[in-house]
Amino acid sequence: MSFRMDITGALKGLAEAELKMKAAVGLYANTAGKKLEGYAKQNAPWTDHTAQARQSIQGGHEWQGNKCNIFVAGNKEYSPFLEFCNEGKYAILYPTVRNYSAEIILGMQNLLGK
Repeated sequence: MSFRMDITGALKGLAEAELKMKAAVGLYANTAGKKLEGYAKQNAPWTDHTAQARQSIQGGHEWQGNKCNIFVAGNKEYSPFLEFCNEGKYAILYPTVRNYSAEIILGMQNLLGK
């Protein structure tokens, strides 16, 4: 007695589900990154002289293999000085991440159903 089963349809369904989940994670991650960007731009503690530092703040996401990274970054050559000098008086990027990380993780858990 032999038993045969064609699992081609099941495998195709799993591949489609994986693509849909990756798209949903990417959309959520990009939205979260843009939220970080907006908060950082609005709440930067320095007084603008040229507004270039504030305008250079960028948030989003990027994929590295199957790993999705959410980021917020300052893109001026002096951005590290704003973050790390003067006892952090002008820091906004790390405080933004610290402020929103729990909310973002909870949202991702809800998205993934965990």
